[in-house]
Amino acid sequence: MTIMIVRGEIARRARVDLQTPAEVAITEAIAAVEKLGADPSLTNAVVSLMRARGDVADYVDRQLTER
Repeated sequence: MTIMIVRGEIARRARVDLQTPAEVAITEAIAAVEKLGADPSLTNAVVSLMRARGDVADYVDRQLTER
């Protein structure tokens, strides 16, 4: 994971203590898939989950900046 620096601070999405329950659930799903082993299909699933987590984080960040 790349840690994003925003205005001298670590981005919200990179801080576990600031992640939403949805982001945490996706992270836990990634860990569960990774425990299954190594296979191209599993790698594709992890990549898809990582994209989903990023999409959720983008949405949450937009909502926070609109306030």
